[in-house]
Amino acid sequence: MLPGSLTGPKAKLALAVRFPESLAAPDPMPQTHFIADDFGLNEAVNAAIVRAHREGALTGAGLMPGQPGFAGAVTLALENPDLEIGWHVHLCDSQPMTLPAWPWGNSPVRAGFCLGLTAGIRASVRRELAAQWAALQATGLRCGFINGHHHLQLHPFVLGEIRRVVGPEFRGWLRGFDFRLFPGTTPITRLTRLAGRLLQRRLAATWAGPRSAAVWGVDRLCRMQAGEIERAIGSAPGKEHEFIFHPRSVVGDADVDALIALRGKW
Repeated sequence: MLPGSLTGPKAKLALAVRFPESLAAPDPMPQTHFIADDFGLNEAVNAAIVRAHREGALTGAGLMPGQPGFAGAVTLALENPDLEIGWHVHLCDSQPMTLPAWPWGNSPVRAGFCLGLTAGIRASVRRELAAQWAALQATGLRCGFINGHHHLQLHPFVLGEIRRVVGPEFRGWLRGFDFRLFPGTTPITRLTRLAGRLLQRRLAATWAGPRSAAVWGVDRLCRMQAGEIERAIGSAPGKEHEFIFHPRSVVGDADVDALIALRGKW
């Protein structure tokens, strides 16, 4: 031992002073999110989502306040605490909480044109979003993320109102704007991706918080495939991926089967 050298706790302290980088926490590993939409839509969807979580790789589910299966979904979420719960904002093709029906019907295209169009519509959307958020908060479940039915959370007016409703204390993540497509996509899904890219700058200015980086599944509604998902993750290693699923049935459901096949791989 050299004269003046340190041993024991003093040596550890000296190293910490000389090499502070040794104390820095490692960067978190990129996370892959397997998310089911429509939790609470009905009891069949609820059962399919729970099976995909218990027997498969499903990591989270977007909860739809005010829908026929909402109460059952809340019970199942409490029974499965490892299932991350989010807010699946719905503004069309669903049952509103504050209106008898949506003025624009079930069409997300019509909804996209109408949302924020007039002061009256803006006020009704604000009331609806506030009611949905209050219902979710009343469950006592932690909301870890936000996404939207037919992706209407990406409407600039809607996203701004979501940000206002949840407040600055919300620390969850948002479904991102970078939609990725599997091979063999259709023109309409390409348009969806283009719209997301065109809006990215404006949406990023509205939502400065965390969001999933690469979003997959808009072109595989109710027909996700495990092999495609594995290849997608391998094509962009080190990236945070989100894969969207729509389980509809406990048995014979392509999305449930894909999630079961993926169990233990991520």
